[in-house]
Amino acid sequence: MHTDCLEINMKRILTRSEEFLLLAVVRLGDLAYPVSIFDEIVKATGSSLTLGAIYFPLQRLEERGFLTSYLGDPTTDRSGKSKRYYLATKEGLQALAITRKAQERMWEGIECFKKN
Repeated sequence: MHTDCLEINMKRILTRSEEFLLLAVVRLGDLAYPVSIFDEIVKATGSSLTLGAIYFPLQRLEERGFLTSYLGDPTTDRSGKSKRYYLATKEGLQALAITRKAQERMWEGIECFKKN
């Protein structure tokens, strides 16, 4: 039984980029669309990530059930095109919690990075 729980949890542990994407979506709430997600990650990390690099991971997170998306109303500033907005699902929030817990466990006992 313990092995089954571990397998389920391992499937829910996020990669670092998935974690950052999901955290950005959570932080942005109803304003989470690719450009704002990208800006939030760059602002928080100083990353040299490219905007195009987030589309496939967003799609993958949605396929895994960690995100859901919807199209907003068409806008004139986008030549009548709609923005795709993202929201974290309950499963996505659980995956964030599991990932955080796993990282905390891995960091336990690591002394060289502790603050004085």
